[in-house]
Parts: sequence; structure tokens; C-alpha cells
Amino acid sequence: MAKSKKYQLNNSYFKVNTGLGLPDSIIEIMRYLQENGELPFAYSGNNWVYDAFIERQKYHGVRNSQFLTPDATVDRMLHFASKYFDSDWVYEPFCGTGQITKKLLAAGYKVEVFDCDPEMIEICKWLLSKPKSHLELEFECADFRDFNPSYLMPQIIANPPYEVPELTAFLEWISKNQESGGISILLLPKDFVLKERPKNLVAALRNFTILEREDMQEPFVRTKTKAEIVCMKKI
Repeated sequence: MAKSKKYQLNNSYFKVNTGLGLPDSIIEIMRYLQENGELPFAYSGNNWVYDAFIERQKYHGVRNSQFLTPDATVDRMLHFASKYFDSDWVYEPFCGTGQITKKLLAAGYKVEVFDCDPEMIEICKWLLSKPKSHLELEFECADFRDFNPSYLMPQIIANPPYEVPELTAFLEWISKNQESGGISILLLPKDFVLKERPKNLVAALRNFTILEREDMQEPFVRTKTKAEIVCMKKI
């Protein structure tokens, strides 16, 4: 049921939400929008998922390395994609709410996305599968460790989790599942590729040539974590 009174998203909606029964998580807000044809809060922007997610993080904190990619950084990642990718088919692990995916599609790429969070996949499907006539997009709910592509992936773009063990395992997974000469454009913690330990991370990094690195144009919201775009070629 639609709410007659709408609080402003910024500094109001999640702050006053406790006990009011308003949709709280992004999936709840999306389902409310599906049911009522409008958002439960007053909003005049053009990316409610991003704005609601980071505003919610103000009150609930950042969990599971969910640092949403700002639009300006996505634009730079696509700049590097146009520079280094030589085909239009791209794999995107950790798609999250689809901040990168939507711009890949707008640029004409065919995208296969996956994420281990079924709610993120549901959000992406609903937001990005319309109109279906002009999108070439495949979804799968899977942890990257359990995702086995039918052929070696030539091109990957991602904003992965930033915990060292998780990110090391992801780089090992890429080295196993990407063809020689394949390109990855990743948003990684600042200077992560220069680490000299642990040994398994260093061993994983030896499978790649670093083509280019560039600091984010703007910081993540709700975290002091600094990141950079890294363009890598599989040896």
C-alpha cells in the first residue's frame, strides 16, 4: 500500500523509518515500487538505487564490501574498456545493484553478470531487463568460486570485495578462467597490486601484466577506503 506522507530521502527517510513500517532494504523499496508505481520517499534524482543504498548505509553501516561504484568512476572504467576490450562480450562478477552493468549495456556491450546475493540479482533483473528488446544480458546467482564459464573469458570488468583473502581468491579464479591475453578492468584498493605478501596473492598477481592504473575520480561514500582502476592482461 502506498504511503500518503513521504519523507525526503536524504537525512530523513531511513532516520525516521524505525517503527513506521516503511520499506527499509533496497529489495523492499524495489518491491514497493513494483506494487505501487512510485517510491516510498520523495525523490527527484535519476539513480534512486544508488542514492537510497548509500543513504541507508549511513544508518546501517557498510557490509560485505558493498562500496557502490560512483558514476564518474564507472565512466572511466568504460573509457578503459573502449581502449582495451576488442569485442563486445563482457563478464561482470559482483554486479551488485548494476551500477556498472547499466552503462555497459548503454555502451552496446553484451554482458553476463553474476553475484552471490540473490537480492542483488533480483534488483538487477528488474531494473535492467526492460525493455528486453534491445538488451543482451544474462544473469546468474552464484559465488565466483562456483561459477564455471563454458569457455575461457576474454574480458572481465568488476568492483570486487576488498578483503585480502576474498580478493586473492578472485584473482586466482580469474587466472584460472581467463584466456591468455584476456583483459580485466577492476576497481581495487589503492596499491593492492603492489603488495609483497601474502605469498598466494603475490603468486596470483604474477599471472597478470598491469597495463594501466588510475585513481578514482571521487571517493566512495560511507567509507574511507581508497581505490583505483587497474587494467590487467592475463599472461
